[in-house]
Amino acid sequence: MIKQLFTLLLGSFLSVAVCAQTQLSKETQSYVTHPRGLYVLQNATIVDGTGVAAQTDQDIIINGEIIEAIGENLKVPEGATILDMTGKSIMPGMVMLHEHLFYPKATPGGTFGVSQMSYSFPKLYLAGGVTTMRTAGSIMPQADINLKNFILEGKVPGPKIDATSPFLDRDGLGILETYSLKSTKQAIEAVKFYADMGSTSFKVYNYITRADLKAITETAHSRGFKVTGHLCSITHREAADLGIDNLEHGFMASSDFIDNKTPDECEPFKQHKSLLDLPVDSPKMEALIEHLVKKNVAVTSTINVFEPYTGREVVPGGGLKALYQDARDKVYRRWASKQNRDSLDYVLFNKSKVWEKAFHDAGGLLVAGTDPTYDGRIVAGYANMRLLEIFVEMGFSIPEAIKICTMNGATYLEQADSIGSIAPTKIADLLILNGDISKDIKAIRNIETTFRNGIGYSSEKLFRAADGKVGVR
Repeated sequence: MIKQLFTLLLGSFLSVAVCAQTQLSKETQSYVTHPRGLYVLQNATIVDGTGVAAQTDQDIIINGEIIEAIGENLKVPEGATILDMTGKSIMPGMVMLHEHLFYPKATPGGTFGVSQMSYSFPKLYLAGGVTTMRTAGSIMPQADINLKNFILEGKVPGPKIDATSPFLDRDGLGILETYSLKSTKQAIEAVKFYADMGSTSFKVYNYITRADLKAITETAHSRGFKVTGHLCSITHREAADLGIDNLEHGFMASSDFIDNKTPDECEPFKQHKSLLDLPVDSPKMEALIEHLVKKNVAVTSTINVFEPYTGREVVPGGGLKALYQDARDKVYRRWASKQNRDSLDYVLFNKSKVWEKAFHDAGGLLVAGTDPTYDGRIVAGYANMRLLEIFVEMGFSIPEAIKICTMNGATYLEQADSIGSIAPTKIADLLILNGDISKDIKAIRNIETTFRNGIGYSSEKLFRAADGKVGVR
């Protein structure tokens, strides 16, 4: 009897907990066009995230937060709402692995600084089709973790978040909001501290030592978490041998090709020159790629960060209106000053395209992110849409480009059984696009609805809510 009573009470408690998790605030509800329910999306073109060719005239049944069935001319369940997808296409919600919740700013003394964007960026990411994201380095980890929970609780709209630790680095970075570790022991304690706080992945940076990286990866792995890195002092090959899980920025942060490189020392000018001097078809790069694939190290493309200026959008993806006026003016001035003066940017951009595709084609796990930092030109949401377009420029097919931005990210996060592709029993994280993305990748800029966990949000309303806010909040 006592056992039965306990089971009944536990069931009631879980039922209340589930209801609490799905109760949306008025703020969140204001962006919802399709509350969680029973839907049949009819006559859609689907690019499912697995890399295969698009399927046409498909129906999708969404029941609650789960995809229940996919196929042609499915029987409409009693009580279902029918949504006509004629002329529209559907792809999975994007799973992006190098995102941030901050934006660059001017700081005292000429240092580089950033400001937390807890209001605008979650909306922009969701509007731009991102349903799951990793914050690959934070400046306010407590804010990122709180925001992750607020989104899950329905208090604010946004993607699901894999919250990364602050940047783990030694002295030399020069970002006002970051802390410099003083010892390997301190690095170990930092991993434990932020894991206890709620961080679920870890990021090492430019000036870290090999001893630090070894200790950080061992400590993080012992807690079941992965480590990624934007490196300089440590080569990609060394990092792979020390157990790192992921390398950021394609091969643009690789210091492997510096002649007589000083161990554990970041030499940015030599690193930059070594990549400019390296032939695009270098056997040395081929050997590095082969080593990373063998070691199962994922590589994150942030190719949009390196997009040149001449003849291209001021804000890639079209998000200039999202910036507050001072930021807009600053970004525009830099863009204008770089017109026809960015030939070296083009050289490295084009090399990076080739190297990243070579890694993918060699069997490496290429994942994606936008890294909205640098000079303020890269804006959450807008940059994510633009990234897909660049992948097609790189020579990927449209299904391949979509897979990199969806299923590959889910695979890295070990969540491919529930997100990353469109399939029965998976979570209903879907993008409804006006137009046929299987024929024109630019349809990614026409997101009508972002379904996240079975709830449909208006992309237009989310974008509009952030207009003029980026750089402020």
